[in-house]
Amino acid sequence: RWGSPEDAARLVAWLLCDDARWITGQVINSEGGFRR
Repeated sequence: RWGSPEDAARLVAWLLCDDARWITGQVINSEGGFRR
């Protein structure tokens, strides 16, 4: 399925929460299912 703005918002919210405090120096792709 195609990603929605809400899916991207959930990723951002998770990255800002305490559970993600140990994630550093990572590239997290969030292209919503679209590739060229």
